[in-house]
Amino acid sequence: MKKGIVQVALLVDVSLGCGRGISLGVSRYAKSKGNWIFFPHEHPKPEKLPEWMDRTRVDAVIAYRANQNVLKKIRSLGIPAVNVHGHFQDPLIPVIRTDASALVLMTLRFMVSCGFEHLAFCGFPGVFYSDQREQAFRHHAREFTASPQIFRGSGEPIVDYDPYRHKGYSPDGGQGLARWIRSLPKPVGIIACNDIRALQVINACRESGIRVPEEVAVIGVDNDEVICSLSRPTLSSVEQDTESIGGLAASLIDEMLSGKKVPLFHEVSPKGIVERESTDVVVAEDPLVNRAVRLIRDEIASGITIKELCSALSVSRSKLDNVFFESLGRTPSEEIQRTRLRRCSELLLTTDLKITEVANRCGFSSVTHLGRFFKRETGLTPLEFRSSKGRSG
Repeated sequence: MKKGIVQVALLVDVSLGCGRGISLGVSRYAKSKGNWIFFPHEHPKPEKLPEWMDRTRVDAVIAYRANQNVLKKIRSLGIPAVNVHGHFQDPLIPVIRTDASALVLMTLRFMVSCGFEHLAFCGFPGVFYSDQREQAFRHHAREFTASPQIFRGSGEPIVDYDPYRHKGYSPDGGQGLARWIRSLPKPVGIIACNDIRALQVINACRESGIRVPEEVAVIGVDNDEVICSLSRPTLSSVEQDTESIGGLAASLIDEMLSGKKVPLFHEVSPKGIVERESTDVVVAEDPLVNRAVRLIRDEIASGITIKELCSALSVSRSKLDNVFFESLGRTPSEEIQRTRLRRCSELLLTTDLKITEVANRCGFSSVTHLGRFFKRETGLTPLEFRSSKGRSG
């Protein structure tokens, strides 16, 4: 074997969107090293190490969803290791996980910006990441709503990382979930612990004849593009920064291989919210604001102006500005810009349209106009934004 080669066991489940993101982040960091080789174990069992590790030289381990026993075995190997999940922890193995408090605050602020006064959380009781997010919701929700609602389910907690394996799993979440949704004051914004749970909420709403997003707006976590795009309506979701988690894990391994001590606990903030149809609504007490928002969204491709908006609504600019700010805390101009940015981002991420066509569909007079706007709002050009998300063109 070539001298200087570093062999890393990558025990990450790539069947999950977050696992794929972590693996990609590890890979991108390793490109700068040139001498790292990975041994991926794509569907690791959380209760034991792969058998091949008994007969293969491994210089470092990056583990996802390892339980306490496995972490103890990894530590006994005496090699650098990083835990990129955080359910179980070992006092000598660094752990990296998403900042649950930042994630929940982001979703709460988003729902409030849509005008929701009623807010709720729907999780999988007993599942580590869900319980973390529920705790954060309990801590922060009263800053935004007088009566936060939480679905606790019924029967035994899942106590597993994978809800699909639970014997009580059903695509619509079961009658208990439907009854809870029907009992909520409407309109309500529901924050689900992940995209799977959010899809169940949407399915339960459909079975109960509840309109999404007009009566119930739903947002998930993970931004799994397959799940989000298969949902009807399509699912808005929080995008965790899994690539940064993977890159950080690799950098910690690199430091430990050099004999350096590293901090044992790390939290990574989520990237942001990817808006789709399940939250494509603004709730306001003033019907004029609701009409204006709908008109902006329907006419964004035409490049609608404030003058045209006021004319269509038969209202003065000052009155529209006032009622908008009172209801949503922003002006009609800011809503137009916000809608344009959201539409551009969605088209760049979910289609292969040329930038010229994206500009046309979002009401920009030219690609240059779009480029200046997008760079100002995101710090990236449209092409840079698209390629940063793994798409090309």
